Amino acid sequence: MQEPGWLAVLPHGERIAFSLRTAAVPVVVSEDVETAVKTSELPVVLIGHFTGAPAAVRYAQTRSGLAALVLVSPVLGMWDGASDDLADLMDEVASGPPLGDLPTLWLHGSEDQIVPIADTRAGTDRIRGSAFEEHVAAGLLTDGEIVTRVLEFARRVI
Repeated sequence: MQEPGWLAVLPHGERIAFSLRTAAVPVVVSEDVETAVKTSELPVVLIGHFTGAPAAVRYAQTRSGLAALVLVSPVLGMWDGASDDLADLMDEVASGPPLGDLPTLWLHGSEDQIVPIADTRAGTDRIRGSAFEEHVAAGLLTDGEIVTRVLEFARRVI
């Protein structure tokens, strides 16, 4: 299998990172996204999963250097389980600028009960840029579907 010509960076998400590595994608899991982006010799796809999504979006809103952004079942918009710090970050994202022409993919499961899609859509609608795509899986989103969609997306945009 040929290694993709891009680097996946995740603030957290070991399960997704493992699945991407299995597909021969080079991966960095680190809360220090800025260092990972600045030191990479490859184009960077920042992947924000669940509660890591607000930090990924905020990074994309305030810095340059990303090739693409992927949001997997993101906690954006409204979420009852948010800590005060996470709620504050979600508010910053909501009041921040749209993502402009940054290629962005939103992946979500239609039956996700932990992060209801309607609550997330309220957040994605605020940040949606001109290169925003979404894929809503019937039922729950699986790791295999995440990897397949991320690989297809990256091939098209990088």
